[in-house]
Amino acid sequence: MRRGLQVIFASILCFLFFAYLGLAQEVRGPKIFLKDQVFDFREVREGDIIEHVFEVSNQGDQTLEIKDVKPG
Repeated sequence: MRRGLQVIFASILCFLFFAYLGLAQEVRGPKIFLKDQVFDFREVREGDIIEHVFEVSNQGDQTLEIKDVKPG
């Protein structure tokens, strides 16, 4: 009985230790941030020219490269 409790306790400690290591690691690299991810143009008449500027910023610690953009 005592041996079983020791194994359970050791298992819990190992789990907590590795969970803490996973949370403590800082994510490195580029991190894209869009203030508005979606914009609704509402109703648009045919032939009207419409536009919207999406502001893109990098909140990471390395250069952000945008290589391919596809309208959706």
